[in-house]
Amino acid sequence: MSDIEITFSSGDVNLHGSLRVPVSIKGAVPAVLLLAGSGPTDRNGDSALLPGPIGTLRHLADVLERHGFASLRYDKLGSGVTGLGPYDVEDVADLGFSTFIDAAAEALKFLAAQRGVDARRLYVVGHSEGALIALSLAQTNSGISGLGLLEPLAVRLLDLLTAQIDAQLDAVVSARQLPVQIADELRVALTGAVESLRADGTLSDDLPEPLRNAGLVSANAKALAEEDALDPRMLAAQIDGDLPVLTSVSSKDIQVRVEDVDALDAALVHTRLTSLRMRRTNHVLKDIGDQQSTGADYVADLPYSDEFTSGFEEWIKTL
Repeated sequence: MSDIEITFSSGDVNLHGSLRVPVSIKGAVPAVLLLAGSGPTDRNGDSALLPGPIGTLRHLADVLERHGFASLRYDKLGSGVTGLGPYDVEDVADLGFSTFIDAAAEALKFLAAQRGVDARRLYVVGHSEGALIALSLAQTNSGISGLGLLEPLAVRLLDLLTAQIDAQLDAVVSARQLPVQIADELRVALTGAVESLRADGTLSDDLPEPLRNAGLVSANAKALAEEDALDPRMLAAQIDGDLPVLTSVSSKDIQVRVEDVDALDAALVHTRLTSLRMRRTNHVLKDIGDQQSTGADYVADLPYSDEFTSGFEEWIKTL
């Protein structure tokens, strides 16, 4: 498995990535653009916020190569070799979510132009937040031949964030670790923050610390508002009906709810949809068996999920 180090540009940013083209196959091959999830997640699916390697996207590239597909994965802005590019930390507040969509569009153009790639058979596979970017690309790029939406962000971002924080507050109140009154105050502050972001894309600087720790800070306001404005189900409803689409979700995923992906599937029912439902797989596509995911298992030395990999392989055989 050999990667070729590449760079491409999007706006003022030079992005660094890995191109892989199977050398054992004669002629042009189909190709997949792989898109990472949220935060400082690099080309391999590793996060700067976690203490060890994860490798989700590298695993996908391995599977794709075994089945004759080229792939491109890259360090998005804020991660890996790309880093912040020409920007200072203070400049990040001026960058919206469209920055990441634009970079993915440029990556797809770069992939299509590579020697050995069949530009008529280009696919986009996004993991978590990357699935939202994949859906966004499919709105304007008629050259996309199929989509993989793996453990996808399936509802509006702030709706998901609200549900996650509500669940966390319920848990600590039930454990008597937080008074009900303080939890209720946090919920009121959260509601106000969501309303402010949706009204004018701003956040107060004096939100309670638990909400700031969840990423609700003014430096993130523009990106949060732009991302939240993208409703995955509305985007899904506008996808070309002849497009093959894969969705995957696991009952062990602590970041994505099965019922939300079910609703996304309902919006995709007009497409050539394949739904993969799993029972032993965590959010980063590792097999955790019967245990519950805590997030620590993301960097644990666990095998990648066979129930995912086999389902993914069956899907790509149909492309």
